[in-house]
Order: sequence, then structure tokens, then C-alpha cells
Amino acid sequence: MKKLSIYFIQGLFVLLPILGTFYLLAFVYTKIAGLGNAILYPFIEKPVPVIDFIFVIFIVIFIGTVANWWISKKILELVEQIIFTVPGVKTIYNTIKDTVKSLAGNEKKFDTVVLVHLSEKVARLGFLTAKDSPFRTRDGKELVGVYFPQTFQVAGDLFWVPEECVEILNIPVDQALKLIISGGATRLENII
Repeated sequence: MKKLSIYFIQGLFVLLPILGTFYLLAFVYTKIAGLGNAILYPFIEKPVPVIDFIFVIFIVIFIGTVANWWISKKILELVEQIIFTVPGVKTIYNTIKDTVKSLAGNEKKFDTVVLVHLSEKVARLGFLTAKDSPFRTRDGKELVGVYFPQTFQVAGDLFWVPEECVEILNIPVDQALKLIISGGATRLENII
């Protein structure tokens, strides 16, 4: 029974961000759909099917631009405080927010591809995510954080390893992700 509850929670962590994103996009689209054609109708006098989609994209970009302004950051903080009153939402929200920031924001953390030598004959491809570590080996050596995505990127593992076991590779991040997510099935030409 305990395993079922663990699987249920893991399923929620996988589904909630996906469903939440689709729900939010559908909600925004239904609220804005028709507005683009309503604005353009006096000029072109016939509906353009794609215009609503383009209008939604424009609105989302506009909101992203406004979000960079100081006052909107304060409003966002207020909205976050309200959201955080719902039990469990804070953890999910912060996890998604931190992941998005680390992948696409100004604080990119998945930009260094590394090869970690686990033994003489075994190595694993990952991303250096933390140079400053709160962890040390028993003999006092500082550890670095290396994230190992799993295939299909449903999950991943974070290892704290001695820095001398980490080899920084000159591989583009998108190529490394393709290689890992495909389980090694993707062929990388002229990279290694």
C-alpha cells in the first residue's frame, strides 16, 4: 500500500505540471479567442483562423515583458503568497519555477556537460549544476552537484561527486540531452 501511495505522488508530480500548463494555455486561449478577429474584422471584413492563435502568443509575450518590470514583480510576489496558502502547492510551484529558471532563465544551471567517472570502466553523462556544495567526503574533499537526467526526462538523479571525477565535455547541451533522453540511441556526429 505504501508503494502505491509513492507511485501516486510521483504520478502527480509528473502530471500536475503538464496538465497545469495545458489547462492554463487552454484557459488563456478561450478567454482571448475571438478577440484578434474582432479587432481586425473592420479592416479585413472576414475572419482569419490563425489570428486568434497569433494574438494569444502576442499576449503571452506581452505578459512576459511586463513581468520584467518592478511593479509587476511585486504583484507576482503577492500572487505567489496567495497561491502558497494552498497546502502542497508551494512545493510544486517552486519546483517548477526553479526548474524553468535553471533551464531557460538568467540563472542557467544546465549549461555545462560533464562525464563523471564512476569507476575505471564506467562513466555517466550529466550536467554540472552546483560548484558550491554543502557536502564533503569523509576526508574533507568538497563535492560538486551533477544532475543525471533519465531517459524520457521523467525523472533524474542528483549525485554529489568529487570534482576530480568530473570531466567537462565540449558537447552542446541540446546534443547531450538528446543522447541521454534517447538512452544512447541518438548518434552524435563529430562531437566527441
